[in-house]
Amino acid sequence: MSITFSGLATGLDTNSIVKQLMELERAPITRLEAKKTSQTERIEAYAQFKTTLDDLKSAVSAMTLTSQVRSTSVSLSSGAPFTATSTDAGSGSYNIAVKQLAQVQKTVSSGWTSQTDALLGTGTFTLTNSLGEDTVIAVDATNNSLLGLAAAINEQSAATGVKAAIINDGSSPSPYRLVFTGVDSSTSFTVASNLVDNDGLTPIAITTTQSQTAQQAQVMVDGIEVVSNSNTINGAIAGVTLNLNAVSEQLTPAEAGPPAIPAVYKNSLLEVKPDSSALKEKLTTFVTSYNKVMDWIKSGYEIKNEAKTDPEEPEDVKLLGAVLRGDSSINSVKRGLQSVLSSLINSSGSISTLAELGITTQRDGTLYQNNSKMDAALKDNFDGVVSLLAGADNIDGVMKKFNYFLMEQTSGTNGIYAGKKKSYDLSVKRIDDQILNMEARMTQREASLRAQYTAMENLVSGLNAQGTFLTQQMDMLNNMLTRK
Repeated sequence: MSITFSGLATGLDTNSIVKQLMELERAPITRLEAKKTSQTERIEAYAQFKTTLDDLKSAVSAMTLTSQVRSTSVSLSSGAPFTATSTDAGSGSYNIAVKQLAQVQKTVSSGWTSQTDALLGTGTFTLTNSLGEDTVIAVDATNNSLLGLAAAINEQSAATGVKAAIINDGSSPSPYRLVFTGVDSSTSFTVASNLVDNDGLTPIAITTTQSQTAQQAQVMVDGIEVVSNSNTINGAIAGVTLNLNAVSEQLTPAEAGPPAIPAVYKNSLLEVKPDSSALKEKLTTFVTSYNKVMDWIKSGYEIKNEAKTDPEEPEDVKLLGAVLRGDSSINSVKRGLQSVLSSLINSSGSISTLAELGITTQRDGTLYQNNSKMDAALKDNFDGVVSLLAGADNIDGVMKKFNYFLMEQTSGTNGIYAGKKKSYDLSVKRIDDQILNMEARMTQREASLRAQYTAMENLVSGLNAQGTFLTQQMDMLNNMLTRK
């Protein structure tokens, strides 16, 4: 190490000397900071690796259940009076006719001049259900307006199954009508009142008209009548939900054929077919995600001392596999994935390995997807593919095996990154504590060195002053002697 000189009392550049000596003193701190940087790079690499595993886990978790794998599509005849969706439905076709839509009972009162005035006097209002059970509501000064009576009825709706509302029909002079509505299609009721005016003599009648009758939905499915309290029907066809919109067209006697009584309704065809395109898309996502994991691991060996750029990621994202080259935890994950990949699924399905589905392992550990073979399997053996991926007969499918393994590896408490992060946090804290303690000593050491060099400078400066004085005195004495 070179030492520079300047024109100080000693001729030494003490600031530079102190600086260079402190650099030597700080060597242990420099090593600790380098160690911290190295560990930070490693934990960033583990975090990046976990991200690739999370993506793979997301891809496999979309195929762990039969309902997720057995994707089906529904097609309907043109003009069908209903819509349909499928979830885990088996393939099949069904003739469906809608005979009757579900509806609730509605009863409407005659018009009133005000909804807030006390027009109802006193007495009782009675709701009677289909079993003949009465619910009697007392009417008095606290609730003898249309709004008050409606509120009193609604307070009892949980027990009666009847709700009340007020509609303004815009007519004059009595636009306000009470509308009584059953809560579902199985609720029927009657209303009656026994009200008198404030004089206690003049009766006040609430006249009503039933505008809509309560009725269940009625649907014919392959000649079998299905009834429902709702226009949304689940369970009539396993895995299929029917949403009724209208009643089917009624056939004429000539179209229906004899006998034409009772009425015959036009059938609409509903077909449920395997949706192989949706499942293939999920499989392609799985292959892509798996290959990203393998590419990340390979990046540690393909390019030494340099991070590799993933061509499918933004340019500023670098693969950090080189940071963890040869790491035992990473290699363990690789072996685990390859073990699950080669699993033999002995379910009732006729396909037992992913290779039979067209997914095979290449020499570099990545997967190859043979689309022709996959398309053929999805077309000709859809049920076998479902069993392979999601399992059957209490046997886990290959995707569920992947999911179990990846859940363990990416766990927030026991996963590979979680464990490394805990260790990293403890190590960094220890390093930071060491650096903090050493920095305090470095401050004291620098102050001590500067004090020593300052003292030396002061001493040399004093000696220089004395030397100058003595030289001057000697010069004067010499001059005196030479004059004689």
